[in-house]
Amino acid sequence: MNTLAWNCRGLGNPRTVQELCNFVKLHHPKLVFLSETRMSANRSKNLRWKLGLKHCLAIDSDGLSGGLALFWDEHINVSLLSQGQRYIDVLVYENPNAAPWRATFIYGEPRVENRRNMWDRLRLLCGAWTGPWMVIGDFNEAMWQYEHFSETPCAERQMMDFREVLSHCDLHDLSFSGLPWTYNNNQGGNRNVRVRLDRSVSNTVWSALFPGANLKHLTSSRSDHKALLLEIMWEREEELGVVVENAWKKRNPGSDLGALAVALQTITQDLRTWSKEKFGHVTRQLEQLRNNLEMLERDDPLSNRGAILKTKQELDELLYREEMMWLQRSRISWLKEGDRNTKYFHRKARWRSRKNHIKKLKKEDGS
Repeated sequence: MNTLAWNCRGLGNPRTVQELCNFVKLHHPKLVFLSETRMSANRSKNLRWKLGLKHCLAIDSDGLSGGLALFWDEHINVSLLSQGQRYIDVLVYENPNAAPWRATFIYGEPRVENRRNMWDRLRLLCGAWTGPWMVIGDFNEAMWQYEHFSETPCAERQMMDFREVLSHCDLHDLSFSGLPWTYNNNQGGNRNVRVRLDRSVSNTVWSALFPGANLKHLTSSRSDHKALLLEIMWEREEELGVVVENAWKKRNPGSDLGALAVALQTITQDLRTWSKEKFGHVTRQLEQLRNNLEMLERDDPLSNRGAILKTKQELDELLYREEMMWLQRSRISWLKEGDRNTKYFHRKARWRSRKNHIKKLKKEDGS
């Protein structure tokens, strides 16, 4: 089961929303946490139509700062324990017969003088809890000096306070893959600051329950923060393919609709070929550009600043093209392209695809 957490730096820009939809489509997270939505709870909840995640908890922003939203798939159950302006604390039930595990989604205090408030909150949340617990989000603090890439070193006392609260709560850093920082202020020269502010930590019980958990830093042009993808590896069990294959062998193939099925397959293949020639694999191109952006940032973000900006512009252009692709798929011919009502288009296309199934056929004699 995948979990996505992202300080998106505002959801008012349609490109940012489009990037979020791409992350969900590529990685299929069942939990999606967004911080700094910079919008009301009601507006944030409307995103569930686009994401295809039925349930949502959201917290209003304070003007143009803050704002949280947690979305989850209808196939899991999430029970709220508590929430505040900078956190959402829940129990996650992956199936009715399994014991729940606890997840806390964090947006840390941006101001140094207020950071102890978040550490005190974590101590309170820890309490007497002894079950599996995972915390993920933007903590707005580094743990170690080597996580801070800047001309000016980070204050050691701040990092020590962070390490002390994690130790008090028996929370340990999860290993990650990707760039060694998650925030870049995108400034040039000696004003550039890159630091690992976003992370996932867990207690020993959670780590024992999910020993294969892996965290990935996902690169995007739409925020100065990387998105976090936490992969829980149950879905990668080798036995899964055998189970699916055996279930497929038990099907009743029938014969009456065989010709129809072949015809539909032919049409589908022809349409895919046409789509590739006309539009290209937009999703694949987006992923390639994200990989290129990550390589440029990993190699030398200061020397490659021009190439990085150019790659981000190309990403934005492809996001626009994908937006128009969704518009065409919606089959709403009376809306002009300039209306840009992508929420409506996504909702129509996504939910129509869920309903387009033949459940039964009726003969003339009524059977």
